[in-house]
Amino acid sequence: MLSLLWGIGILAASLLQIHPADTVKILPNVGYFLEMNQMDCVGNPEHFADLHCRIMPPLNRTMEASATILQGLTNGFAASLRVSIPKNRIITQIFEITFDVCKVLRERKRKMLIDLMVNTLAKSMNSKVLRCPFSKGKFESKNITVTDLPPMLRESDFLAHLDFFIPKVTILLNVTLQGHLYENAKEKARRKKYL
Repeated sequence: MLSLLWGIGILAASLLQIHPADTVKILPNVGYFLEMNQMDCVGNPEHFADLHCRIMPPLNRTMEASATILQGLTNGFAASLRVSIPKNRIITQIFEITFDVCKVLRERKRKMLIDLMVNTLAKSMNSKVLRCPFSKGKFESKNITVTDLPPMLRESDFLAHLDFFIPKVTILLNVTLQGHLYENAKEKARRKKYL
């Protein structure tokens, strides 16, 4: 039944030309959420000081990050996002993309996963505009919650690496996140059962 609803939602979204991530809003029980269990951030000390990132308990679905930018980051810095699924000690990479950060922030047309990442960060920045260049000073983002994940995924563990770098010059920052992807419908059924 759930797969039938999912199919109808995708069909309706494609006919109405709705972004695939927005199909979650059409069918509220379809979609996924992240529960994170480990987050590591490592920054280049020439570019960042006081770098902190953490997962917020008790649900482990929200993150926060802060850093002091020591040197302004102008056009020309890039990022690489890799998502993998670890299973039985074998890590299978399912997604990898490298992109120019400033170009992605300027343009409206982006790949779905990058668009999701930019919109998630923008929501958590307390009305600050996310744009290049990033000037020296304090950068802070609270209540970073990944929502509206597309329904074409499946429940599994995940491992995500996000690297920021200046091509052929230096690595700026690495963020590694481990967790589990849960289906909304199954979670709601579990809650009804135990509450």
